[in-house]
Amino acid sequence: MNTLTTTVGEAQEYRTTMQEVARHFLQRHQGEHLVDDGHLFDRAVSYLAHSLEVPMFMAPRLVHLAMSELECLKRPVIGIDYGTGDATVVSLVDFFTGETVLIPCRHLPLRLQPPAALPAAAAAN
Repeated sequence: MNTLTTTVGEAQEYRTTMQEVARHFLQRHQGEHLVDDGHLFDRAVSYLAHSLEVPMFMAPRLVHLAMSELECLKRPVIGIDYGTGDATVVSLVDFFTGETVLIPCRHLPLRLQPPAALPAAAAAN
C-alpha cells in the first residue's frame, strides 16, 4: 500500500513538473506567436512529447493547463467591491485568495470613487 502511495505521489510530482516546463516554454515563445495561440500550443505539445518524452496522451492536457495558468496571470488580481452598504467605505478584494480589506473611499483616486462618495470627497478638500 505504501508503494502505491509513493507511485501516485511521484506521478503527481511528474505532472506538476512537466506543466511548469510547458509554462516556461510558452512564456519563452509566446512573443513568436502573437496572433496564433494554436500554433504555440502545437509547438509546446511537440516539445514535451519529443524532447522530454512526455506521453502523447498527457502532453496536450499539460500544455492546456499551463496556458490556462498564464491566462489567469493576465487578469486583474485585485478588485473593488462598492457594495459594502456604507458610501464612505469600499472593499478591496484579492481574487486569488478571496480576502477583503475595507478602506475609506477618500484613499481611492477620484476616478475610482463611487458616485455617492464624490460630494463628500470634494467637500473635504
